[in-house]
Amino acid sequence: MVVRIRLSRFGCKNKPFYRVMAANSRSPRDGKHLEVLGYYNPLPGQDGGKRMGLNFERVKYWLSVGAQPSDPVQRILFRAGVLPPPPMVAMGRKGGPRDTRPVDPMTGRVFDPEKPPTAKQSSDGGDEAATG
Repeated sequence: MVVRIRLSRFGCKNKPFYRVMAANSRSPRDGKHLEVLGYYNPLPGQDGGKRMGLNFERVKYWLSVGAQPSDPVQRILFRAGVLPPPPMVAMGRKGGPRDTRPVDPMTGRVFDPEKPPTAKQSSDGGDEAATG
């Protein structure tokens, strides 16, 4: 049984309220859970901030026994200071490193400065299609 720490939605339409729960990964979102670990209200309160409450001891226990937090819960736990920041992928330039070697426009191949381009010519110097 894989245990996930995830959000379960409560509240009314257009006024979501979430409970942070430890649940079996195969159970539905609002279905049976193992333990309620806290709450999260994404709508700003009168002070202008989002409200959340967590039982840190129980969250640390579930993480220590191998529970996997979902992505939104991982962000919440990072803001609360329970988890380290998620790994960030370093993005390079969009095109990547450019190849600056010259390219033959007719063949699309890269010129090799050590080898001169070889042209295939017939030994008799005439047109082969004209013979006949």
